[in-house]
This record gives sequence, C-alpha cells and structure tokens, in this order.
Amino acid sequence: MSSTPDNSNDLFTQKTNPELLYFLQHPDLYHEAVVTAARQELHRRGVATSAHLSDTESYITDDYENEPVERRWLAPSIGVALLVVGCLVYTQFHKPAPAFAVVPKVTTELKSVELNVLPTFEVETAAQLKTEPSLLPPSERTDKKPLGKYLILSGRFWKAEKQAEFLANQVAIAKIDSTFPGKTALVYDQWRELTRVLVYNHNLRPVMQQRVNLMHDIANRRMQSLQEMRENYSLGRPPMDGEVLKTLAPVEDMLYELRGGKQPTRHIDMTAAR
Repeated sequence: MSSTPDNSNDLFTQKTNPELLYFLQHPDLYHEAVVTAARQELHRRGVATSAHLSDTESYITDDYENEPVERRWLAPSIGVALLVVGCLVYTQFHKPAPAFAVVPKVTTELKSVELNVLPTFEVETAAQLKTEPSLLPPSERTDKKPLGKYLILSGRFWKAEKQAEFLANQVAIAKIDSTFPGKTALVYDQWRELTRVLVYNHNLRPVMQQRVNLMHDIANRRMQSLQEMRENYSLGRPPMDGEVLKTLAPVEDMLYELRGGKQPTRHIDMTAAR
C-alpha cells in the first residue's frame, strides 16, 4: 500500500514529532517523497532521525542523542553518585551490631545473720510497775500526785535496770560482739537521763523518796560499770574485771530491797565472769 505525496509543507508542519517519526518507521507504507518530507521536517525541528528506527524504540532516545556532548556525562555521574550514597546508607544501617562481652551473673549468697539487739523490756517494766503501789505503805498509795511522779521515775528506772542486767548477763556468758560499745552507750544514756531528773525535789512521800534514793545509787553504779566495761572492751580486755565487780557488788542487795525482799527474776552470777 502506498500513499500519494503531498507537496504542501503545511501537511507536515501540522503533524507532531511521533507522527512524523511513524513515517520513518514504516517507509514501506508511504511514498518515498512523504518519508523524505517527514525527515526534513524533523531535521528542521532539530530532531535527529535514524533510517532504521524500530517499533519498540522510544522517542526519548532521540532526545538523549540530541543532548550536547559535554552534558551526556551528567546522568551517569548522578547515577554513580546515588549508587555510592546508597551503599553507604545500607552499610550504616545494616552493619552487624557490636558484640558485647557477656558478664557472668554473680550469684549472691544469702547468709543468715544472728540479730543481736538490745531488748526494750516494755512488758517486763509494765509488770514491775503494777507491783510498785503494793510495796508502799497504805497511807502513801492514796496521794495521787506524789504517786504519779513516783511511778514515772520507777518506770524509767526499771527499764534501764532490766537492760543493764541483760547486758551484764551477756558479758558473763561471753555473748557479746562489735555492737557491745553501742549498747553500753545506749543504756548509759538512759541512766544519765534518769539521774538528771532525780536531783530535783519531787515532793515524794518518805518511803517513796527512800526507794528513789536506792534507785539513784544503783543508777550511779550502773553508769560507772558501763564506762569501765566499754573501756575494757576497747582495749581488748575482758569487760567484766575486778573493778567492775567491785562497783556492782552492792547492787544485788539494793535490788532485793526494791523488789520487796523478792529474789530477781534472773539472777546474774558475777563469779562466772571472773
């Protein structure tokens, strides 16, 4: 099939580049003059042509071929640059994580520790206070104000005394540790607070005051013995030495009297510490 050539230039100037290229891609369908005119029009437009363009080739190929020589390196260079950047990014985000040294788990061994604390003897002190009015003459039990003051002083005394007895008993059976100096200081402070109060006149009844005087004497002896035992311990000597025993010697009889002639609940054998 052939087509008659059209000598009018308007025929080709009105056609698009793809239409003109179609004439060149199918020369067997058109007159030779038509193909030549289409090529000339494309050349006039600055579009390069090829005598053997195939159906699968794209018009963009001609645009690339028409690029100046000095600009044809730009696209490959950009592509190479993008490739390098892509490799760097991939390496950064996909590099293997650094190996961390595995720290062996330390097994904590739980050891049982014997708690060597100083009892407060609250219950025992309360029980002792209940017996105090019965140790007073009937005439002194009815005077509520002096009795109240006396019971307060007695409560402080028996609490400190029971702790002092406990500590002395621990020394006698050699059951003390590094907490011993702290315990002696604690009991000493309780005795000192009591003696500071006992120096005042509390307007007690005679028997009450007599018993308080015994308490004061015992407090002074306990304080002196605690100081001596703490000093001996710090020097590496047995806490309960001859001087301590001499200081505490009268205490047992005074406590016997304060308890109304009754033996103490726990008798401290001072000879065991000699």
